[in-house]
Amino acid sequence: MKREPLFIVLLLTLLLSSSLAYGQTFEAQPKKARTRADYQLRTLKKIAAAGSNLVSEHGRERTAESNSLVHGNLYPSRVRVTYKGPARPLPQKKKDVIWKWAQRYAGSLDHYLVYTHEVLFTEGGVDHWLVVRSTLLPWFKRDLRRGRAADLYLIRLGAFKTSGKWTWVLLVEDFATPKRP
Repeated sequence: MKREPLFIVLLLTLLLSSSLAYGQTFEAQPKKARTRADYQLRTLKKIAAAGSNLVSEHGRERTAESNSLVHGNLYPSRVRVTYKGPARPLPQKKKDVIWKWAQRYAGSLDHYLVYTHEVLFTEGGVDHWLVVRSTLLPWFKRDLRRGRAADLYLIRLGAFKTSGKWTWVLLVEDFATPKRP
C-alpha cells in the first residue's frame, strides 16, 4: 500500500516531463538578421573597455591558446570614426580569431571567408585597423573620403594578445556616410 503513492507521483512526473519535452524543438532555427537598430552607438574605446572583463577572466570563454579568446557576445555597435583609407590583407592572427569564432559559434565558416582585408580608421587620434568584408572595399573607395567621418556597423568576435596587449577583432558589417550639414 505504501508504494502506491510513490508510484503515482513517479508516474505523474514522468508523464508531465515527457509532454513538456515533447513540445520543445531542438532543430536549428533560422537566425534573425541584424538590423541597423540592433547596433548601439558606442566608441571603439568603450568596446575595448567593455571587453576588458573578458580578457581578465580565465573562464570557459578562453580558447586553448592563452594568447587569444573568442566570445559569443557580438556586442553590435555603431561607431563614428574617420576614414584614413589604406587597406591591407588581414594578418594571420586576426584570421585565426575569426576562424576559431566561426567554428565555435557560427556553424558555417563560409560566411566569414569574405573577411579578407582590414582598413585603417581613426578615433580620438588613435589608429584602428578594422576587419572589412572584401565586398565592401569597392564601396569604401567610392563613397568614403580620406579624413572624413564614417559610421561603421560592427561586431566584436574576440581578441588576441601580442607583447602583453590585447587587440580586439572587430568586423565591419556595413557603413554609412553621415549627412553633412
